[in-house]
Amino acid sequence: MERAATSTLLPLSAFARIDTPELDQARDEVARIFCPHRLSLGHGSERFDARHHVAPLTEISLNYVQYGAEVDIDPGCLGDFYLLQIPLGGHADIRWADRDFVSDPHCASLASPSRPLRMRWADATPHLIVKLDTAVVERHWEALTGQPVGARPLEFEPAVPIDQGAGASVRHLVDFLVQELSCGRTLLTTPFLVQAEAALTHTLLNQLPHSLSARLLARLPEVSPRAVRRAKEYIEAHLGDAISVDHIAAASGLCVRSLQAAFRQYTGQTPMAFLKALRLQAVHRVLREAAPGTTVTAVALQYGFAHLGRFAQDYARRFGESPHHTLSRH
Repeated sequence: MERAATSTLLPLSAFARIDTPELDQARDEVARIFCPHRLSLGHGSERFDARHHVAPLTEISLNYVQYGAEVDIDPGCLGDFYLLQIPLGGHADIRWADRDFVSDPHCASLASPSRPLRMRWADATPHLIVKLDTAVVERHWEALTGQPVGARPLEFEPAVPIDQGAGASVRHLVDFLVQELSCGRTLLTTPFLVQAEAALTHTLLNQLPHSLSARLLARLPEVSPRAVRRAKEYIEAHLGDAISVDHIAAASGLCVRSLQAAFRQYTGQTPMAFLKALRLQAVHRVLREAAPGTTVTAVALQYGFAHLGRFAQDYARRFGESPHHTLSRH
């Protein structure tokens, strides 16, 4: 009972998968979630208490992992996924390819699958971990740029400072997703999560340094207003659906970078800001015409607003009153 009570205080506790003091069992179970690896206790370690919580989203998985002891972890080449690891305390010694560095709450690690990875996690070094399949990263890259990755794999700079800049944006997105899922406010299939997953992957590709970053400096071709019109029509037809910027770009016939540049040129806003504005208008219309029994929560969720507090703020800013006030007046 004490172990279960402790687990409820941890991130993603509703998605608990592993809770064991047995090292061999932990290694075998974690291998099923990630990949086969060597796992051993560090020097002088005797106790062991592995916990692994995993929330499988649409395209990525969010994980909380702790071992309760110093451990050596050797997965070798990850093979078919990238691994973003954010220590919540302590530190981990990371060796990826020929790079050695220390990862701690100020510096995450981002291991690409093409080269071997080895780690030593110090005692009291729990991690939030994002697993991204190679196919997902490559598909988002192609959607972002309109170009395939090519023969050589995309490799990220493995050390990611997360106190400022792009790394801080990544950390914020991960923390926000974990908080929403840990609090049980957000369903795994909501449009909100589809957008958040895409935003996280695009932030990694757009803002963090990697082997293909130079391609993002290439000049974009001119885009006609017709493509933006196609994007708007797609958005208007899918207001309640789980769509991301990738879906909108595909419908317009553009890569994401060209779509975003064209939207700013012709509308002065991003595609996702346009989508959000139309969704707010749709919620306002439904609340004004609501049938008996309609609730603000149900309508907000219908249009992809999973974070109800933020939705209420955006709604009041747009319409000058709370959504509950709109509903009560009609």
